[in-house]
Amino acid sequence: MKMAKAKILKIPARGDWEFVEVETDADGNLTLETMQSMVGGDIERWCLSGNGLDGLDLFLDEEGKLKERSYNPKATILAEILFHNDVIVGDTFVCADDGECNSVGLSEAQELALRRRLNDLGI
Repeated sequence: MKMAKAKILKIPARGDWEFVEVETDADGNLTLETMQSMVGGDIERWCLSGNGLDGLDLFLDEEGKLKERSYNPKATILAEILFHNDVIVGDTFVCADDGECNSVGLSEAQELALRRRLNDLGI
């Protein structure tokens, strides 16, 4: 059986962000295994909103700080948490929510909105 693919935004702690394709289940949903492998551990979801990012989620390793993962400045800026005295650590990724709590790939419009926002933020 051929696996489907979905586009996500990968934001590593070190290096540049990039849009990549990852495998999904037959329904087009990202699997827990895929999501955990992207962040290197158990996942934690942060909903992004505003600035054209409604319906997008940022995923990170929920134990990243305990594991002493590297600071991720790009994800921290994108999530707009600098003013809350918190930071994001470790590798992260952004995907879409289908409105039924399923994590799915980004649409072309969502990718464009992310590209614009990343450019506006200078990251």
